[in-house]
Amino acid sequence: MKLCVFLTAVICLWALPETADKYAELKTKGIALLETGKYNEAINALQEVWEHEQSDPVVAEYLAMGHLYADLDAERYLLLAEFSLNHGGAASFLVQHPHEKVALLSGDLADYCNGRLSIYNDRLVFTSNGASQHSFTVPRGSLKEIKENRVYGSKRGMYHIRTSDKKNYNFRPRTWSEQERKLILSLTEKHVK
Repeated sequence: MKLCVFLTAVICLWALPETADKYAELKTKGIALLETGKYNEAINALQEVWEHEQSDPVVAEYLAMGHLYADLDAERYLLLAEFSLNHGGAASFLVQHPHEKVALLSGDLADYCNGRLSIYNDRLVFTSNGASQHSFTVPRGSLKEIKENRVYGSKRGMYHIRTSDKKNYNFRPRTWSEQERKLILSLTEKHVK
C-alpha cells in the first residue's frame, strides 16, 4: 500500500512540469494566434489555460480581446478586462491612429498606423505596429480628455485623446463600432483619469 502511494506521488510530481509546460505553450500559442488575427483559434488555446487557472491577468487580457474581435462579445470582454486590470494587467484594444493633418470629416483614413491601445491602472499606452515614432504613453494625471469625436469620423467610432501638455490623438477602433468606442472611453475614464 505504501509503495502504491509513493509511486502515485512520484508520478504526480513528475507530471507537474509537463502540465506547466503545456499551459505555458498554450498561452504563447494563443497570444501569437491573436496577434495574427486568428481570434477563434486564440480563444480555444487561451480558454484551456484559463480553465486550468484563472489568475493570470495576461491570459485574461488576450482572452478578452479574442472574444471582442471574434464574437463582438462586449460583456465577456468587460468581465475579463476588469479582472486583468484588477490584477495588475491591462485592457487592450486594436485601433487605427490617423496621421492626417487635414482630416476627412467622414473618418476615411489614408495615412494611419495600426496598433494597440492598452489601459492600465496608472497609464494609457498606444503601441504602433511598425511606426514606433507614433507610440506614446499618457500617465495618470496627464489625461485631460478622452471623448468621442463630434464630427471627424463620428459614425465610424472615432474618438480623441487630449493630454495636459496639449497633445491631441485621434483613433478609430478596429470594429469601427460605437460599442467598442464606449468600452474604451469608459475603461479609460475609470482606470486612468
